[in-house]
Amino acid sequence: MASDDALASKAGAEVLARGGNAADAAAATLLALGVASPASSGLGGGGFALYYRARDRTVWFVDFRERAPAAATATMFRDDAPREGAGPASRPSQLGGLATGVPGEPAGVEALVMRFGTLPLDAVAAPAIRLATEGVVLAPYVANLSATFSAQMRRDPLLRRIARAAATGARLRQPELARTLRAFAKQGRRAIYSGPVARAIVAANRRRGGVLTLDDLERYRALGRRPLSGRAFGFRWFTAPPPSAGGFTLLSSLRVLERIPAASRALGVGRLHALAESWKGPFADRARYFGDPDFVDIPLAALGAPARIARRAALFDPDRARPAADYALPLSEPSPAPALQREHGTSHLCVVDAEGNVASVTTTVNLPFGARYTAAGIVLNDEMDDFASAVGETNAFGLVGGAQNLPGPRRRPVSTMSPTIVFRDGRPVLCAGGAGGSRIVTAVEQVALHVLVDGMTAGEAVAAPRIHEQGPPGGLEVERSPALPDATIDALRALGHDVSVVDHLAVVQAIAIRSDGTLDAASDPRKGGAPAGR
Repeated sequence: MASDDALASKAGAEVLARGGNAADAAAATLLALGVASPASSGLGGGGFALYYRARDRTVWFVDFRERAPAAATATMFRDDAPREGAGPASRPSQLGGLATGVPGEPAGVEALVMRFGTLPLDAVAAPAIRLATEGVVLAPYVANLSATFSAQMRRDPLLRRIARAAATGARLRQPELARTLRAFAKQGRRAIYSGPVARAIVAANRRRGGVLTLDDLERYRALGRRPLSGRAFGFRWFTAPPPSAGGFTLLSSLRVLERIPAASRALGVGRLHALAESWKGPFADRARYFGDPDFVDIPLAALGAPARIARRAALFDPDRARPAADYALPLSEPSPAPALQREHGTSHLCVVDAEGNVASVTTTVNLPFGARYTAAGIVLNDEMDDFASAVGETNAFGLVGGAQNLPGPRRRPVSTMSPTIVFRDGRPVLCAGGAGGSRIVTAVEQVALHVLVDGMTAGEAVAAPRIHEQGPPGGLEVERSPALPDATIDALRALGHDVSVVDHLAVVQAIAIRSDGTLDAASDPRKGGAPAGR
């Protein structure tokens, strides 16, 4: 198995060794990530899980994305200006009580174990409880993030302790989180969504200007959805449906790419140019059409129609970059659907077990340390920043907001999380996913192509330098790497790309499953994770 923290990977491997399956190991890893990687994950966040059940060869998707409180309104972040002197990511949608949506991870972990697992929840939670009780030495990246957000973290007692431990390398014990995890191990989601933990969450949220209620927590449910799937490059790809736009972006880009002549998308400058162009259209679609599918109509069939894909492929020019607007190809204006009656700080993990089950799970508290406050040992998310503050405004990841994704009561914001499982001839051959906001899907696609098309090992594919393009207001981001020399960057600029060089783009975990059944697992060196196995 692979995750972005070595201790969390070991927790998952421990559960596999005790007879658990991929779902049990994924749940154990999620809980351990909340202890060892509090900047990225935890019970105060949410995510998506894609699961392949080998016994009946079916693929399932669990949506445990955070949800807006019932008191949320479309205009609540209309004046979403950064707070003067408050440090980075200090908009009301990013810092404090209004930034927090209803956490989904407790329901998501329980759903994985109850629907697909083989072990009781207390056995699955045991490694995380032990880590919280005995303490962990935090990874170096946590120290870097703590330094960035130090002024904000000093205002919360637990975050202050985390920052101090990260800076000094001291072992961090989290007794309050251990108590919460023990309650969760006995009672499941009820331990978080009702009772003393729920009251602590609501009280902490209200003290910071939030609008969460006990009723918001009690009403939360993880949802089963049909995964998106499609064929490209001779493989069948399963990935995240709305409210993620990541899966749609992945499949759309792949379908455009395979229609481009092979010589024009060969590994090198041609591949980078073709990838960048293939992303412009889907990101424009995201801004215009995507929202919570339980509240708005998303015309997926029309957006992904073969004729529309073919038109985008035909627009590709190997000799120049086109403006993103050329690829938009707008449909008629979408309209809200009736509401249904059902109710980088990110981490990804991949698990493959001995029976052939596969779990690809992405979890997040959104920005590092979420909204930068805690309750009952839990870091609370700032997922409300993934809504559009106003039409045309950008969020922390530079994504342009559309009317479909404005906040509203009990809505789930659009995401780019893209847990993915790829099949050939009915057999899983790759599990992949990543962390990094809007950069997730482009990174996952590049890693997958490196493994499946270019013949790289998982480790080579994950370590390879990457690019990212999501259309205006940004340009083409290129990782700083000896493997992407100045000559490559100059060639991309000569094609008309507005290139900026960045330190790194996203963090990917991947497991390639060879034809003989052996596994090739890789964790991204950009975050210092490590795979583990039985």
